[in-house]
Amino acid sequence: MSKSLHSAAAFVLSCGTVTLDLNKSKALLIRWHKTGEVMLPKGRKDIGETLENAALRETWEETGYRASLLPLPFLTQATSPPSSQNSETSTRLVTEPICVTQRDRGGVRKIIFWFAAEADSTAPEGKREQQEGEDFETVWTDLDMVGQVLSHDDDREVARLVIDALRGLPAA
Repeated sequence: MSKSLHSAAAFVLSCGTVTLDLNKSKALLIRWHKTGEVMLPKGRKDIGETLENAALRETWEETGYRASLLPLPFLTQATSPPSSQNSETSTRLVTEPICVTQRDRGGVRKIIFWFAAEADSTAPEGKREQQEGEDFETVWTDLDMVGQVLSHDDDREVARLVIDALRGLPAA
């Protein structure tokens, strides 16, 4: 068993989504104008905010689209409520984080909780509330092209996990 301890000053919690339009088979991505990088929407959790709400808020702020959590079938270590008939190891529809990624930069560990979400790509884009330094363009991409469009390996892997769960494929 590996253990580590990080004080609050040494880590930041972030949350993001892989947001899909199930009717159009598209994924919601963002392009950063400064670098041309294409990424999944994500950002820091506010004090007192739930992980789920942070993921949905960041998606709204960076894309202008309102998303909702998308229940998908995948294995999770999260326990079922006592009233549930599911065993600990069963695959069930859940809205828990599908994965967590970590990045270390400048002595600070960034822990990102990723959620599956859904939104309507044909809905009008709302007013974004991007912070200073954020200049993102919304990009709806065909599901089959997501892996080729995303700029970063970890974003590609996160998106693959969600798309595979959607298609009923087991996590690799």
